[in-house]
Amino acid sequence: MNRKYRKLRIEKRNRLLELAYIDPITGLGNYNAYLEKTKEKLEMNSKKTVIILDIDKFKTFNKKYGHVKGNELLKRVGEEIKHAIRKTDIVCRLANDVFGICLIGEVDVENITERLNNKISRINIGEIWYNLRISMGVYICDKDERDVQSIIDKAIMAHDSIKGKYHVPYGVFTEKFEQKVIRESEIENMMEDAIKNKEFEVYYQPQISTKTEKMEGAEALVRWNKAENRIFPNEFIPIFEKNYFIIKLDEYVFEKVCENIQEMKTQFKDIPKISVNISKESLVDRNFLEKYEKIMKKYDIMPEEIELEITEGSTVNNDIDIQKILNKIKQKRFSIAIDDFGTGYSSLNMLEMMPIDTLKIDKSFIDRIDINEEKAILIEVIMFISKKLNLKTVAEGVETIEQVNYLKRWNCDLIQGYVYQKPLRFEELKKYIKGDKI
Repeated sequence: MNRKYRKLRIEKRNRLLELAYIDPITGLGNYNAYLEKTKEKLEMNSKKTVIILDIDKFKTFNKKYGHVKGNELLKRVGEEIKHAIRKTDIVCRLANDVFGICLIGEVDVENITERLNNKISRINIGEIWYNLRISMGVYICDKDERDVQSIIDKAIMAHDSIKGKYHVPYGVFTEKFEQKVIRESEIENMMEDAIKNKEFEVYYQPQISTKTEKMEGAEALVRWNKAENRIFPNEFIPIFEKNYFIIKLDEYVFEKVCENIQEMKTQFKDIPKISVNISKESLVDRNFLEKYEKIMKKYDIMPEEIELEITEGSTVNNDIDIQKILNKIKQKRFSIAIDDFGTGYSSLNMLEMMPIDTLKIDKSFIDRIDINEEKAILIEVIMFISKKLNLKTVAEGVETIEQVNYLKRWNCDLIQGYVYQKPLRFEELKKYIKGDKI
């Protein structure tokens, strides 16, 4: 009886250990096992290299082929990783499609990442072959490091640094990643209070007609003025897009614009049409148009007084039905501008089908005019296409008279840039409309 009881107890303990440390889908160790095994290896006085690997668009694979096939894929990927590394190395499935690898001793990072990529980029399940893309983050451990979670976090930072860069299969951790993460954390800790304290301010950059030399529109641009310090958009916007705080900021800016338009209407007979940027994250929010309509009603603003700007990158986002969203925006009587045109990958066919009104030519194209007008030939192509499609054109970032003359020659409609005026605070904009000196 005692022997039978002991056997049952051992079996139960083994089952519990299996649940605690074994991934049921791949048969590899799980996150707990990875932490323990990697910690053991850290005690060894030798070089360690940690790699975090995941399968790009694994959710899409699951939707297309089903979860059963998705699980089979995870198992095959785990097997291929084991074949690519040595028996003394570690591989575990950490979560979803994320695998953790720990390599002991000297490692040729380029060689091992290339081997992993080659084994996994084309993989079979039964007789069917699938083409995959993987992303990897690499951290080479110092001999004295003992904090496993910190080491994993650094490999994750390296991994995140190459997300979206399809020509780069892996990233290696450097100290600048750590500094970047610390700075991101600081910004995230300040962002909610910044909204409450109205630290975000809307500036307006005039858009000047090439025919009349008068202002016809203005783009609303957000600035973060914190006490005596300014945090620049190229620093905080990418962070807000990543954590979806951009949705709240978009709404905040839109309301401020409506408030400013209402005030201008009480002071001026003619006011410029204001362009407001809408992030791709806001476009995904199903209720964003209803929210904006409510704000406009509050300030008695008509949709025709505002143009909504979306980036060209948003039009090729597979996660949203951009055609459907733009049609809804158009039904609400807004005009639509495509911002940064020429930097994305929208097709001419898509451009013809989308209900848009304005193309905004990115500054990178405008800058080519000063180098060599022949290098600016794409501007001529964009102008030709826009006229054929009856679209208004706005050139962004125009800084020289030579650029202005070139754009006039090719019938660009509006010019936006320092050659005419810098972005203005609202009080400065009102003076500009009056004709006062700024």
